[in-house]
Amino acid sequence: MNAMKRFQALALALCAVLALTATTCAVEPAFSDVAADSPYAGAIQWAAENGYVNGYSDGRFGAGDNVTRAQMAAIFHRSAGSPAASRTTRFSDVQPTAYYVTAASWAADSGLVNGYADGRFGVNDPVTRQQVAAILWRWAGSPEAQAENYPDESTIASYAQTAVDWCRTNGILAARTDGRFDPQTPAARAEVVSALYQYRTLSGGEVPAPAPTPDQGGKVLVACFSNTNNTENIAKHLETILSADLYKITPEVPYTAADLNYSDSGCRANREQNDDSARPAISGALPNLADYDTVFLGYPIWWGQAPKILYTFLESGEFGGKTIVPFCTSGSSGIGSSAENLRASASSANWLEGQRFSGSASQETVEAWVNGLNLPAADAAKPAREGEPSALNLTVNGTTLTATLSDNSSAQALRDLLAEGPRTIQMSDYGSMEKVGPLGRSLPTNNEEITTQAGDLILYQGNQFVIYYAPNSWNFTRLGHVNNTSASELRELLGGGDVSVTLSLGE
Repeated sequence: MNAMKRFQALALALCAVLALTATTCAVEPAFSDVAADSPYAGAIQWAAENGYVNGYSDGRFGAGDNVTRAQMAAIFHRSAGSPAASRTTRFSDVQPTAYYVTAASWAADSGLVNGYADGRFGVNDPVTRQQVAAILWRWAGSPEAQAENYPDESTIASYAQTAVDWCRTNGILAARTDGRFDPQTPAARAEVVSALYQYRTLSGGEVPAPAPTPDQGGKVLVACFSNTNNTENIAKHLETILSADLYKITPEVPYTAADLNYSDSGCRANREQNDDSARPAISGALPNLADYDTVFLGYPIWWGQAPKILYTFLESGEFGGKTIVPFCTSGSSGIGSSAENLRASASSANWLEGQRFSGSASQETVEAWVNGLNLPAADAAKPAREGEPSALNLTVNGTTLTATLSDNSSAQALRDLLAEGPRTIQMSDYGSMEKVGPLGRSLPTNNEEITTQAGDLILYQGNQFVIYYAPNSWNFTRLGHVNNTSASELRELLGGGDVSVTLSLGE
């Protein structure tokens, strides 16, 4: 009722320009295919006037046309004020030069879109009505909700059921004329902007909070998948011993007793374990992995291996430079090859040898194991060691630039790497603001919110060396800064294409 009052007041104040439903007053049509008395006319005009979505060159809006997942991300990103986001994503089908790359990154970083189990964003797939409901529900903070069932309630996916209830309760996405929700049908352009407008009216214009700035120091995450609580028991011991954060890997579709009936060759668990491509979806957003240096990864043994949802977890996050410590629970089987097989899904991490426990193992048993591990130091921001060089040389096309290294563990790790000898990096231009190339080894990260300046040397995703010659804002790790060199000088030296840069220690 309060949301409706706010909506009515806003509609009166704006003389019905933002009218949205059939009961509101009409607006002058801005597009040839949108009638003034259309239930979507106000929302379409609002979205167009604010630059969230454009019409077609022939004067139509395309109200009934499908919306791809990439287009939806771009519309929602613009509505949020086009916040900064990483320029690359974990999604295999998002190209770095695509117009929606920042939007897709923002949607993933904000926990709005999880992507598919095969690692794709689904850029060209039509977004369905239940996906729109789920994304706006996550944007609202995933609140609890209950509502009367739709006639086709049984066809709504489990991950979207609470979201659809929330949409119904708050009037976000209207039912079909026959009363059905029609969850798997593609959402039309008019429906998407209408749902967005209703949400923004309900939320008072709130937008997703940016990804939190990572904490500094050797924080530990314990991530576990536990279906019968045995693995979770060990995870809770680790949480206590290490003062760690605990994250439960929860399947979007829970496993039932029938799913785990191993004597049935056709049960869900057996089908997944026998399918190398199986990647069960995870419910909710992943933790902010940038906060952590070490991840303890727990799972039960299913037919000698880790459940496939562990692969989903590893392939959905960035683990470069982190230490991963696997542990498992089993009544009889050892850890076997399960940890080694998982390693391929996060190969840029530093993997320690894993351990098998019984589900009833005591905290003392777990602590004895932890005490024998060579974990990263708790203070991740160690300064340069006394007497070591603080200067870095960058040689490009016969010209050598000097840079001053930062005072953090990332720059120290770069010193250690270059102490083995100079390293040549093949670097490519990106976004007309930087050169980027692989270091060939992962370094520890010390991310912070940075607006780069010309000459900044940055570590990106733990293993990419970046030279900036224009501003960009995001969570990065500083490695240093090029001395006494302007942006124009850097651009001229580095050129417009690929370039080889040799790094070496200075005095």
